[in-house]
Amino acid sequence: MKKSVLLIIALILLSVFTSCKNQKETVTPKDLYYDIERIQIDMAYSPLKEVYDPEPFEQLKADVMAGTADRLECVFRLQKILCEYNCAHLNLVPNDGAALFSKSLPFMFYCFGNDNHLYLTTPKYKKYLGWKLVKIGGVSVEEARDKYVNYALSPYETAAGEKYEFEQSINYISLKEAGLVQKNGRVSLTLEAPDGTVKTLNCKALSPLLLLKWEKLSPEKENGLLKKFKGGKNYMFVSSAEKRTVYARCNHCEVDEAYKVEEWFSDIAAELKTGNFDTVVFDLRYNPGGDGRFEMALGNELWNYKSELEKYNLALVATGRTYSCSLRFINNVLMQFPQVVLFGEETGQAIFNYTGYHKGNNLKKLNCQFIFPMQVDDQPELHKRAMEVTHSDIHCGVLPDVEVYEKFEDFMQGEDTIYNAIYDYFGKKSE
Repeated sequence: MKKSVLLIIALILLSVFTSCKNQKETVTPKDLYYDIERIQIDMAYSPLKEVYDPEPFEQLKADVMAGTADRLECVFRLQKILCEYNCAHLNLVPNDGAALFSKSLPFMFYCFGNDNHLYLTTPKYKKYLGWKLVKIGGVSVEEARDKYVNYALSPYETAAGEKYEFEQSINYISLKEAGLVQKNGRVSLTLEAPDGTVKTLNCKALSPLLLLKWEKLSPEKENGLLKKFKGGKNYMFVSSAEKRTVYARCNHCEVDEAYKVEEWFSDIAAELKTGNFDTVVFDLRYNPGGDGRFEMALGNELWNYKSELEKYNLALVATGRTYSCSLRFINNVLMQFPQVVLFGEETGQAIFNYTGYHKGNNLKKLNCQFIFPMQVDDQPELHKRAMEVTHSDIHCGVLPDVEVYEKFEDFMQGEDTIYNAIYDYFGKKSE
């Protein structure tokens, strides 16, 4: 979450230079027309060519030439068109942060199950930390989210992924386009306290530069095990002698030069050799993906430690935040250890997906980068599991063997609902 704020601030600072330059530059309808056409050319030759529909693009070009769609209108309509493809690796990213990220709501939420609880806010709203989001703009969270995600920078592939949208910075301009802003320019949010008290806030959106001080929700009881996971590393592990479990969390599928994948597995193996553990958990709940270099290193280490890891109960954790290369992680674990048990929920990335990023097409008049996928992912173990185990559509995400969601009440008491479910599952199995 903190990264989202820093990214927006960086975009704003960058826009000081880019927007000044753009003010001097006249953008004609024909300029916009040609940039839209460049997107069409990329779509027609990308892996998405089989599902590419030129009609919405042609309509937008006609509106541009008729003078009814300016540059900002083009950006929003293009984002909405691209969202229809449900491809997380298909993005139109504005270079000019000032245009789209000039204001954000002073709230960020954490999604527990299907409920969004206030997790970060400014000191003014500190007393509402932990309250559940009930409505935005006078409509239910689900309805508001359905409208809002049409203007997301990254399209969603599954319903499980979409529900985490409000864990990121909530962009005022997108709310406005979605019809969720009041006539006076304020946004109403209805929150519900744990005791059932309901309060509607009519708040102003603020410049990200003014959102430098945040108050964070803290549990009533700190979990010492989970506390050790803090620090933002790509991958790490902690162990619990009480639950006889080693928890290996991977937050990002990218090699850390200061602590390579080989070292990570070596340290896990050394911990297991103490003889105090029965279970190994690979936790990918926060993993948005990464690159092929990590995947190769992971595959090697899973093979190198195959005989050792086979001695233990093995579990994987995935949620709607799990994307891209993290599905390859799951595929590689299933390849070596078909007995592994998946906990959590459907992944945000679909099994059949378009992945990899083209380096991007810089659209100078739209002042955006158009990024599109390079390939269709081939993940045979995930396809096989969908057909033989979960009997699910490959256009859905990876489904769990044991469906379990994080609970707000457990979090406040310093407990991890998913880890507790894993412990109970293998404990009952050994009885």
